[in-house]
Amino acid sequence: MLARNLDRRGAVFVNTSVNRISFGIGAPAVLDSGITIYPNGGTWQMNEHSFTLEAINAIASGAGSNLAVQEFASS
Repeated sequence: MLARNLDRRGAVFVNTSVNRISFGIGAPAVLDSGITIYPNGGTWQMNEHSFTLEAINAIASGAGSNLAVQEFASS
């Protein structure tokens, strides 16, 4: 989903699909484990407690799942 980024300052993820999407931070994603956002607008926004520079991997409960991503970075 997102590569490791030392310039990252934040990110927002919005699930625009009809499936669940789960994230793995610095590790492979496992469905329904860790951070999972639910269909039709489920959102995860990094904050001071969930912020990471590591790679963020994703897996969905169905093929063709759409995920809107906005990454904020310096430079």
